[in-house]
Amino acid sequence: MSYPEPVKTFDAVEHARNKVLRANQFQELVIQQFKNAYEDFWGLNPDGGSRYTAEEMQAILDVMPQTTAIDILGDSSRFVDYISAAYPNQLDEKYQEAAWEFTIGTNGIVITELRPEWMPKPQEEVAPE
Repeated sequence: MSYPEPVKTFDAVEHARNKVLRANQFQELVIQQFKNAYEDFWGLNPDGGSRYTAEEMQAILDVMPQTTAIDILGDSSRFVDYISAAYPNQLDEKYQEAAWEFTIGTNGIVITELRPEWMPKPQEEVAPE
């Protein structure tokens, strides 16, 4: 004779837990994907600085149709607004503005310099023993 197995009933806690875990994973994914795209667009290095000089970044923007570059910057700004509203205090401040200082004029976007928060960190000197 076999013993009857208990019948599994609906577990609201488990379902709720899974939904919260997925929402948290989505938040992490959205923020990380934005950071990755931001760093790629501006050519940022993991240890600070950009793989592009100001002249190279300017050349990249110059060959894009002017409206495309401006649209990308506008879309990025609106997405930052979304992230800030949906996930307050989760996006580092340095990602909330362009990595390069720039102006927009009749000739389009003009790059000036890398923002200080993206400058490479100075290497600490190790004292000889």
